[in-house]
Amino acid sequence: MSSRLLSVMSSLIAGLPRHDDWIEDLAPHLARLGAELTLSRVAVFEVHNSVDSGLGVTCRVDWAQPGLASLIGTAHPPVRLGEADDLQREWAGRRIRGEVIEGRTCDLYGYLAVFFRAARIVSFYTVPIMVDGRWWGHLCISSDDPQREWSSEERGALQAIAALIALAIERSQGARALSEATRLAMLTAALDGIVTIDEAGQIVDFNPAAEVMFGYSRAEVMGRFLGDTIVPEPMRGPHRAGMARYLAGGEPHILGRRIEVEAVTREGRILPIELVVTEINAKNRRLFTASVRDITDRIRANEALERLAYADPVTDLPNRAGLIRHIHSHGPSAAGALVLRLPDLAILRASLGEDFIQPLVVAIAGRLREHLPAQAHLARVGDSEFAIVSPEGTRPEQIGEEMEWLIAQPLEVEGRRFYLRASVGVAASAGPIEQILRDAEMASRAQRGGHWQIFDESLRADHQQRLAMEIALRDALAAGGEEIFPVFQPVVESRSGKVIGFEALARWRTSRFGQVSPAEFIPLAEAAGLIDPLGSLMLDRSLAACALWNAARAAQGLPARFVAVNLAAPQLIAPDLPQRIAALLARHDVPGEMLHLELTESTLLAQPAAAAQMIQQLKELGCQVAIDDFGTGYSSFSYLQHLPADVLKIDRSFMAELPHQPRARKIVAVMLDLAQALGMSAIAEGIETPEVLREFEALGGDCVQGYLTGRPMPFEEALTHPDGLNWVAPA
Repeated sequence: MSSRLLSVMSSLIAGLPRHDDWIEDLAPHLARLGAELTLSRVAVFEVHNSVDSGLGVTCRVDWAQPGLASLIGTAHPPVRLGEADDLQREWAGRRIRGEVIEGRTCDLYGYLAVFFRAARIVSFYTVPIMVDGRWWGHLCISSDDPQREWSSEERGALQAIAALIALAIERSQGARALSEATRLAMLTAALDGIVTIDEAGQIVDFNPAAEVMFGYSRAEVMGRFLGDTIVPEPMRGPHRAGMARYLAGGEPHILGRRIEVEAVTREGRILPIELVVTEINAKNRRLFTASVRDITDRIRANEALERLAYADPVTDLPNRAGLIRHIHSHGPSAAGALVLRLPDLAILRASLGEDFIQPLVVAIAGRLREHLPAQAHLARVGDSEFAIVSPEGTRPEQIGEEMEWLIAQPLEVEGRRFYLRASVGVAASAGPIEQILRDAEMASRAQRGGHWQIFDESLRADHQQRLAMEIALRDALAAGGEEIFPVFQPVVESRSGKVIGFEALARWRTSRFGQVSPAEFIPLAEAAGLIDPLGSLMLDRSLAACALWNAARAAQGLPARFVAVNLAAPQLIAPDLPQRIAALLARHDVPGEMLHLELTESTLLAQPAAAAQMIQQLKELGCQVAIDDFGTGYSSFSYLQHLPADVLKIDRSFMAELPHQPRARKIVAVMLDLAQALGMSAIAEGIETPEVLREFEALGGDCVQGYLTGRPMPFEEALTHPDGLNWVAPA
């Protein structure tokens, strides 16, 4: 036998006889055994034999590696050996015969498999502990190694250790009870309060921890009735009645259980406590000892956690979970609900920071609270959302109108005045509060115009349709198939009729939804965070088309045609955009000057400094940059002078009125002069009639795009599209 195992056994032999409490002596030796053999757990289980229930087993000692839960006090359900066989009964029978049981948890089944997995036992070896020739319990060791093999040396040592434990048990069974000196030492050292009373309810012991907890000295309380000392007044009657009932033979309600109750201190302060009461029979007396712990800190921590779970920390209003819990606890009496979305809060949070937004949110909550109808419930259910549950007898629609008007009034916070928009959704029907809130929120997010919406089932259908369409769009982008493709609209020199390039426009054709309009799926892609992969797909396929038509034109000695592709804001702010575009140009062998990138004014103004820097990097690749839909956004000269763009695309909204409105002609003329002054070319969009074309040419414009000069067409038509065109109005 190795020196390590001999050392463990020697210390066990020397230490066990010292005290009558063999469990206290055994624990450190088991810990050392576990460390020496690199075990995950070492435990001792004691068997209990009851005529009524059968054989039961309880863990008495347990050493485990850090991170493993203790098994001390864990009890297996009792079994009867004469009943139908299972693994637990089989093991009990083998242990009664003194047999060793070993194995792996993965080979077990039934209750024992569940218990061993919960205890994180992988490989195990158990030796029965036989006291006076009978099965008293067993020693169990386990390892994390599923392939662990127990050596003959280890087996012999474990048999010897089991025999030593049996010897200690035999000695303890005949030993005296704890001496009074030992008992007093334990009471004095205990961190919990220890209070002992007799069958009359009088206090017979009160340790130092109890003195600190309740504010009494031991001498003051000895002989006093517990109920008159630390039991709160409302509970004294039930306390006395419970004692009397139990002493008369009634069932115990609190003995051996860990319960939470309230006590009272000398100063009259109510103290939340946790206690466990144990009955002791000593010298023909019935004593009851309570281990008492002050749980004030635990209660406060639980209250803090509850606030985090059910309340908004900024406004002190209920959050969504808190609102739902409150409505459930007060009964389903809601007539409806409103959700107020404040989209401006997200913009202000991004520009001013959370520290500024919090006082603003508090001010909004205060204003809503002041004007809240009686019995209505207000909650903050999101960063930019408030909810109001309206009680029976009220009209949610009317409350919604009032709240929308209220939010629209100017709000002053920290010396600044703000005007906020509110998108209000109303669910004006009874039902489960969770469903009512979902309906109101769905209505608040409806895109049907205006800021006011009452929920109806068509909204749910729209939402489900939108969700199904979003999933289909995600699937189409992930598959990279032919569902999403570009079509190409010619860009033409108006006087010559020469096609100089094409603008690529995204199209989506599905088997389920048919041809989906860009006006529908582009906003969907933006809202769902799919605009970047959609834009990348369009760039790739547009450059592939450009490479093919220019290769065909080069073979015929014809000049190349550019392709123009729209960039969305998420693409423009992506730091790797220039690298990605450079890689696509190289892959398709397209010169940079053949790629025109179109950006809207709103995209440019979202982050003008970053946009200017990104445009400069794109121009270094040879790409040309166009400002799309010019005139519909801010049209600020200040940003134009800092953005190195090449093209102004005049929005189609100015073209329809060009032949009839002098003001429209003047505005377009100014735009053309501005483009010329800045060294930029100009392209008019939306040219649909010869009259509009002539007016634009008369103002000095020369590049156009629209249904008159060419509708969006598939690649095959763009590949063979002629240079010279005759302008005719579309049929």
